[in-house]
Amino acid sequence: MSTEKRRKNVRADLTKRQEFGRILASLRHAAQLTQHDLAKLVGQKYFTMISQVEAGRVRVPPDDTELWARVLGVDTQAFAKECVRYYETDDYFKAIYGKDTKRDLL
Repeated sequence: MSTEKRRKNVRADLTKRQEFGRILASLRHAAQLTQHDLAKLVGQKYFTMISQVEAGRVRVPPDDTELWARVLGVDTQAFAKECVRYYETDDYFKAIYGKDTKRDLL
């Protein structure tokens, strides 16, 4: 049994979420979609949810990852990988993807 103290399972910090929000905004612009358009296409009632995701306040809903990727015109696995990279801890990302640092979007 290890005596090393474990870090708490802390969500990725705001800076990382904001960085991913900028990536999402770039993908949305590349797809020539407004926030309102994207909200409608991913089944969100309010476009402000898109604004909140892009600002890093909320996450892309995990159950909708495939839908968001398809609407934004990107590979689903690449999109999901980047969600993990930016929304979860680095340790969690490394446990899934190893030392892979390649960015799959943009």
